[in-house]
Amino acid sequence: MSNTSIPRKMDLHNNLEKEKQNWESFQRCVRGKQLFLFGAGKGLNHFLCSYGKEVHIDGVIDNNPCIQGQKLGTCCAEAWQTEYDTLPVYAPKVLMEYSRQSIVVLITSTCFYEPMSKQMEAMGIENCYVLAIIEEDKQNRLTGKELSKKNDEINDNLIDEYYHQNIEEKKIIMLIGMYGSHAKQITKALLKIRTDLDIVWIVDDMRLKVPDGVRLIYAKNWKSWYYEMVTAKIWLFDDITPSDVKKRKGQIYIQVKHWGSITLKAFYLDDKSPVLTEEVAEKIKRDGERMDYLFSGSEFDERSCRSGFGFQGKSVRVGSPRSDVLFDSTVRKKVFSYFRLEDKVNICLYVPTYRLKNLEPGHEVSLSLKMVQLIKALEDKWGGIWYIFVRVHPCLTFEGEDICQNKNIINVGQYADSQELVAASNVLITDYSSIMFEVAYIRKPVFLYAPDRKKFINGERKLLIDYDSLPFPIAETNEQLVQNIESFEHTSYKTKLGSFMDKYGVHEDGHASERAAKFINDIIMQF
Repeated sequence: MSNTSIPRKMDLHNNLEKEKQNWESFQRCVRGKQLFLFGAGKGLNHFLCSYGKEVHIDGVIDNNPCIQGQKLGTCCAEAWQTEYDTLPVYAPKVLMEYSRQSIVVLITSTCFYEPMSKQMEAMGIENCYVLAIIEEDKQNRLTGKELSKKNDEINDNLIDEYYHQNIEEKKIIMLIGMYGSHAKQITKALLKIRTDLDIVWIVDDMRLKVPDGVRLIYAKNWKSWYYEMVTAKIWLFDDITPSDVKKRKGQIYIQVKHWGSITLKAFYLDDKSPVLTEEVAEKIKRDGERMDYLFSGSEFDERSCRSGFGFQGKSVRVGSPRSDVLFDSTVRKKVFSYFRLEDKVNICLYVPTYRLKNLEPGHEVSLSLKMVQLIKALEDKWGGIWYIFVRVHPCLTFEGEDICQNKNIINVGQYADSQELVAASNVLITDYSSIMFEVAYIRKPVFLYAPDRKKFINGERKLLIDYDSLPFPIAETNEQLVQNIESFEHTSYKTKLGSFMDKYGVHEDGHASERAAKFINDIIMQF
């Protein structure tokens, strides 16, 4: 969380004048002009903390639409609760409203200042400086180590002040990243019970539409979300919580995990892949020890979480709140309206999981599903018009087919709620994603396409359930997949699903979020 000196990560070889920039020339240039800072990330935090009192800032611009239109204090930790708190973050086009000679732009980005500099040149901005360059001159007077020590002292004092604030009995803080999954459905259920709660979501995108009664906090503003966590009565997270935030006496931590009532792959402490380093394992163990409750959906779910999280608290059997949306008949219309589809068409959702190679720089895994052939097989089996919704990990690619060239193949990766896509679909195809089970809750057809099955199961990830025991038709080639679709028989499939769900004690009814909300409300009513 501490601020350090700005590293030089690339040189502006094509602009020697910028290479000669220094702090004195910047200060001379900015006199009598309006200063705009370009970039609302770590570099801006550093600038405000170190030099914010030395110059006056008239505006901030950023290319990220997720924060455009927000107050700077919302997006930037060092602006929060300062004189720059209410300064708006603009899109760069706002500069076109000013005379080019009347403004100076200081690029604060630590990584992308070369393309940002070119962007300013293309807009005709002549007075453009780069913090990473002028910082070299400034560091001759105040070293990076001195800056870091100074900033750490400021932040430590601020954090100590947070822990002297009262815990707010009606404040619930949820997740870090997106407004979705279990917590979204629990939030909606809570708001039906009462409207006096302060429900705080930590998100990456401040443009998200949320119900009245929900506050959004920007995930990159650590001071803001740290304060909210320290003062919230209840933490509700679907992943491990930030280890540097201390859980206080009287706070309650509910773990909801980010899957349904049953999962296929081993996770966290049970995941023996290279991702589980000793450092990561220790963080997971510490977090598991401070979890008070776990919302689970089955005995299997509880056992796997006690092992995977190192969870030692009390399990509360509520079901899978995020899966409630699958029982909502209005969701299909919402999704179809978003993608401008006619009501009569059919959807096959394709959701392959990522491979560990995806996590290594420069590596991509290519999947060879022949989607045009798949569409024909679906049409031959069930008739009507079929679309393929493709939702893949960003690192996954496809061999041979450009999905953008076929109007019946739609990349739905940007759609926020994957459960709504499941609810709107007629058929699902995946490989190892546990989303397969959620489709099965409402007895829709699921087909497994796993061309790298042996490699994945034997070397990639440990599975909690024998793959061959799954109640879904398995294919390792496109030809097998087509054959499985052709021979699919729904009555026997539903019988097989029922036996499988009975075996693992999974029985969803669309009311899990109501049970979870009631449990949370009962806790709050105690205080």
